[in-house]
Amino acid sequence: MRLILVRHGESEWNRISRYQGQLDAPLSDLGLRQAQALAERLSTEKLDAIYSSPLQRARRTADAIAEFHPSLSIQDDPALLEIHHGDWQGLFAADVREKYAEDLEEWRTFPTRAQMPNGESFSNILKRSLNFRERVCKKHGPDATVVASTHDVVVKILIADALGMHMDRINRLWITNASISVIEYTESVPFLVLLSEACHLGHLETVREKQEAI
Repeated sequence: MRLILVRHGESEWNRISRYQGQLDAPLSDLGLRQAQALAERLSTEKLDAIYSSPLQRARRTADAIAEFHPSLSIQDDPALLEIHHGDWQGLFAADVREKYAEDLEEWRTFPTRAQMPNGESFSNILKRSLNFRERVCKKHGPDATVVASTHDVVVKILIADALGMHMDRINRLWITNASISVIEYTESVPFLVLLSEACHLGHLETVREKQEAI
């Protein structure tokens, strides 16, 4: 099975460096244009299913893709939600750096043992992400192509799983807004075919240095 992992377009809170987690920030004007460019990039792909996180930044991105594939209905799946940021949700990146410096450093360097205050454990988002992968691979045949419109941490986990990376290394991956990463699951081993590919965005690409909060 071929899994096309899509990170949503830039949200309003990505734009202003405000932590969102499972809060439902909308796409920014740039994010809407990114989603459209992404949808055009995937317009000629033969897709068998489109899954999406229920949060509107991912769902609007999936909606743009689905416009080119009218025979498919988007399937909302809560397994694709971003990690819950707990007390960080709604705070600006500068405030998180000031109030939660040690927690932030642990999240960046050892995410598997970190937990944002009153947030979701890494083991929980790991479990739901891998359960999603197992369900979708089982449901769709080996020749299927499936899109999942989701969030930064879910994409990183699925890539790390495919590569056999230690999960504490996931924050060494940069996943661009409205980029695509492609994993091909075979009977033997999975193959990472594309990682955060964003050629379709051109000048619309969000650079890493300008995004402090996910």
